[in-house]
Amino acid sequence: MKKKIHTKVHFDFGGYYSEVNEWIGKNSLYVISFKTSSLEKISYSMLVDKIMKKVAIDEASVKLKLSYNLSKVRRETYIVNDEDVFIFLTESDEESRIPVLHVEELNGIGVERREEISVPERRSSVGVNVIEDDVLNEVCEMVHDGYDNDVNDCENVVGTEIVAIERPMERPVNSVEEQDEDDRIDYDDIHDIPRSVEVTPQVIEWDDGTGIEIGQEFCSREAVWELVNRAAKKEVFGVYTIKSDPLRLMLRCRQASKGCTWYLRVARTKKSHFWSVRVHRKMHTCSRSVETTSNSIQRGTPRLIASVLHCDYPGNLETPTPKNIMSIVRGRLGVHCSYSTALRGKMLHVSDVRGTPERSYTMLFSYLYMLEKVNPGTVTYVELEGEKKFKYLFIALGACIEGFRAMRKVIVVDATHLKTVYGGMLVIATAQDPNHHHYPLAFGIIDSEKDVSWIWFLEKLKTVYSDVPGLVFISDRHQSIKKAVKTVYPNALHAACIWHLCQNMRDRVTIDKDGAAVKFRDCAHAYTESEFEKEFGHFTSLWPKAADFLVKVGFEKWSRCHFKGDKYNIDTSNSAESINGVFKKARKYHLLPMIDVMISKFSEWFNEHRQASGSCPITAQVVPTVENILHIRCQVAAKLTVFELNSYNQEYNVIDLNSVSFLVDLKMKSCSCKCFDIDKIPCVHAMAAARHLARKEGRNADTTIYGLCSVYYLIDSWSLAYYRTLYVVPHESVWVLPAHIKELVAFPPEYTPKGPGRNQEKRFPSADRPQSSSARLQALPITATISSPSCRQPRCPIVTLNHPRPKLVGIVERRMPMQIGGFQKNVFVAEEYESRNHLIQWWDQAVTEELEKVNHKLDSALRHGQLACNHALESIRETIHLMQGEIETLKESYVYENVDARITQVRKMGSSHT
Repeated sequence: MKKKIHTKVHFDFGGYYSEVNEWIGKNSLYVISFKTSSLEKISYSMLVDKIMKKVAIDEASVKLKLSYNLSKVRRETYIVNDEDVFIFLTESDEESRIPVLHVEELNGIGVERREEISVPERRSSVGVNVIEDDVLNEVCEMVHDGYDNDVNDCENVVGTEIVAIERPMERPVNSVEEQDEDDRIDYDDIHDIPRSVEVTPQVIEWDDGTGIEIGQEFCSREAVWELVNRAAKKEVFGVYTIKSDPLRLMLRCRQASKGCTWYLRVARTKKSHFWSVRVHRKMHTCSRSVETTSNSIQRGTPRLIASVLHCDYPGNLETPTPKNIMSIVRGRLGVHCSYSTALRGKMLHVSDVRGTPERSYTMLFSYLYMLEKVNPGTVTYVELEGEKKFKYLFIALGACIEGFRAMRKVIVVDATHLKTVYGGMLVIATAQDPNHHHYPLAFGIIDSEKDVSWIWFLEKLKTVYSDVPGLVFISDRHQSIKKAVKTVYPNALHAACIWHLCQNMRDRVTIDKDGAAVKFRDCAHAYTESEFEKEFGHFTSLWPKAADFLVKVGFEKWSRCHFKGDKYNIDTSNSAESINGVFKKARKYHLLPMIDVMISKFSEWFNEHRQASGSCPITAQVVPTVENILHIRCQVAAKLTVFELNSYNQEYNVIDLNSVSFLVDLKMKSCSCKCFDIDKIPCVHAMAAARHLARKEGRNADTTIYGLCSVYYLIDSWSLAYYRTLYVVPHESVWVLPAHIKELVAFPPEYTPKGPGRNQEKRFPSADRPQSSSARLQALPITATISSPSCRQPRCPIVTLNHPRPKLVGIVERRMPMQIGGFQKNVFVAEEYESRNHLIQWWDQAVTEELEKVNHKLDSALRHGQLACNHALESIRETIHLMQGEIETLKESYVYENVDARITQVRKMGSSHT
């Protein structure tokens, strides 16, 4: 790119030549400048136009004569065309000084116009008359001592005239623009622009509302624009740009030509990226009514919307909807904006608060280093692929790793989709603390749920949670999870989440899906195999297809009594699902802000549960949840009958209220009801046996109810899980990073650009799931009348179909007559509908086909309804039979009571006669 030449021209305006050809000046010297690639591009018209703008005269009423003198030649040289301008610009004397341009007026009207120019406050006159031409990208500066920085020597104001230096500058005319910021011109010496022509004010001066002070610094030029633009919209005034380049920003009021004195100049400080306010005249003298009625369109921009949100929601990622933002901006600034502008401003606000997605990946290694530094023992892994593109992430906090020692060895894993531009999935491994709260173990980012991704995550999980005996994994029935658990944790057992399994089972049920779900849960929660066989047999008789599906899955995957390991009361992946629900909004954030939100929430949970565990009474031994269970069971245990079988082995026979016997072994912590064995909490039978042992005289065993509970339910275990503190990562401004960490960098992964429209945030529900109210409104009944081709009156009844997408069956769009074989017949046309094996058919055939499909659906519904009715009738018959038996019993008792009463009455009568 060719460098531009900065050419300055000094001129004296309003003088005249004496009889001896000596120039007699009346005013101070002025200077104008041009920034061009060559001197040939400066034309005569450009020079005259710049001079007229400088002295504020009208070219229509004043004519100028340009000339100059050289030291060797006493006669003046006039400039009349472009060639003369070029010669003048290249002239210089022996001392390399440029000649001063003499500007004469051909009439006297220009002097009065110039005297109306307002004089600035009593201060240095340096830079008083600076004006800018945006088209030519040029700046005009008043002559001052270019080499003496003491501008006070130039201060000499007399009356209303400006007295300035009248000697020519010794600086060369043509100077290449400096490229080094450190050596650039100090713009502190250029203070102001010429004030506009004074006009009698018709409104009281009013403040611009920016709150800007002289010397105030901004982080960027855009920050200045943001503040001024917001104030301009709020206070109703227009802004005109005089100069905007990498070094300075100069603004004035749009009504400056009408006398408004508002002006702002901000310059970039030396050797810094900050911008400092140098000049600010904050008072307006213009009228708002002029700006309001102007033809300029005042519309909001995304940056303006973001600035409003920065003020109302500082540092907050959650902001109102775009529709509400439109109302907020209109109420605050009086500016109208479109929905798309409000949405872009909302997104820009979020990006300003949390950064761009790409920056999150760039700072990932630095962030993880600080995370490990503030949380000792934290383990993190990052997997990169070609060209250092991000692939996987694993994080296990040190406090969680130590706290797992106090947990039941059951790990729940689950994955959920991220709603960011780069996609991916959030993987979470959780446990359940002694008081049945969700406890995070580790989390990470993978690309999708596939074998390689799950194996990588579990391999990293194994580095912090080893494959110890008795470890159990619970998840949904995703095949990749099952395969990864079997590969990485060969000694661990895997169980299926009964809630997800129940949803899969519902697809095999056609009648009473809710009843089938309840019955399935009863089967899954059965503690003994005999109870399971009874419940599952009843389930099979009602829903045989669903029962076959559950048999193929395997009882050991979902049945509590058939599972070989210890999964306690945990049989769903609810803990991981719940944590995913907590971070539903955070999953829309970029990578690092999302991790920040998660760690902050984990830290909040740790503090809350730490306080709860520490506030328990000193006498408490088990967690509150287990204490409440024992409290309820004690009332029932006190009414049971206990027989001691073996005092040495502490074996007892306990008979419940239904006269059913249960064998209890307190030493082995076992009961034939299996509730004690599976939950590791004393059942009512074990509590009755312990109560009997405690009241036995001369006992030699110290057995208590709390001692029968698992150690994972003790208060000490609960406190141990949360004794360490989780710390969030501090702000990046205080990070201290070693050199090798700064060199590590990751780039965003590849992604496929999405199509038009918003991102989908909700999954599509299956056909058997309960619909929301909005979905039901979209699935209103569709009514269509199918008419006969040979009769104008409707022959068939109105057919009503219910379907959420009314383009499958039952709607006849139109009839189209076709001339085929010399006969005109109506045909069925359905080009816009889904393929149903006929796009165009004979009308009679189409109607018949439609009716057959409707009848088939009706017959199927009737069959299902008949089966349900038969089942209900059978239940009613059994109830009636039982009621009849009770009635007969009541009748017999009534007869016996009447006979006894009659005998008593006869005896009384006999005794009275006697």
